[in-house]
Amino acid sequence: MIEYQGHTKAANMRQYLSFGGGVNSTALLLLLTDYGEKFETVFVNHGGDYPETYAYVNYLRHEGFEITEIIPDVEGYHTIYEYSIAKQILPSFRYRWCTDKFKIRQINSYIHTPCVMFIGIDYGETKRIFKNNIDKITHQYPLINAKMIRDDCIDLIKNHGLKIPPKSGCWFCPFMHKLEVRELFLNHRDLYDKALLMEENCTKDGFYIKDKPFPDIAMAHTPPLTTYFGSDGLDQNGKAKD
Repeated sequence: MIEYQGHTKAANMRQYLSFGGGVNSTALLLLLTDYGEKFETVFVNHGGDYPETYAYVNYLRHEGFEITEIIPDVEGYHTIYEYSIAKQILPSFRYRWCTDKFKIRQINSYIHTPCVMFIGIDYGETKRIFKNNIDKITHQYPLINAKMIRDDCIDLIKNHGLKIPPKSGCWFCPFMHKLEVRELFLNHRDLYDKALLMEENCTKDGFYIKDKPFPDIAMAHTPPLTTYFGSDGLDQNGKAKD
């Protein structure tokens, strides 16, 4: 068993796990359960996660894990997509309003303080930890305390006989890599089209990634269809022969 040192908390202080449906938060759920911590797992359904993430949350519920689902309410909007379309804006890597309004504030409105909030940041991501505790919320990082990196998290999930969750994240995230945009286009065309609509509808923040339109990123380095025909398959105008 992984060596984990618990923490000291005030009597009757509630404990929560901020759950994202990915590898780290799933491993943290298992680690805390193994060591008998009493906590509530909280998942914010802001409509931006991939279908595979929602399926995995339901899978864990089927396996017997209790997960509280919060539906955001931001000025009457329940999803980041709806809010972005209405306000004609995009999620921004500079301001990160989407995370603030549709996740952090929603969790903070739900929980009872003072409390402990368990965060699934692993030992290889220590730069991501919160510097200060805010609003009577004490943030704890058990994966860091246990010196667990991502591979350790995967091993822990496997050792519990569970499926490995897909990478968590939003299908319109401005932190996406170019390959992820391409994969979105190929594997989730409906979500790609919605993300493209968000970009085209935006009047303030420009484009998602590095000032390039979504289609340019999705189709980058993709040869034109004519290259698949070969020179013998083209007529004098460069069109495919019948």
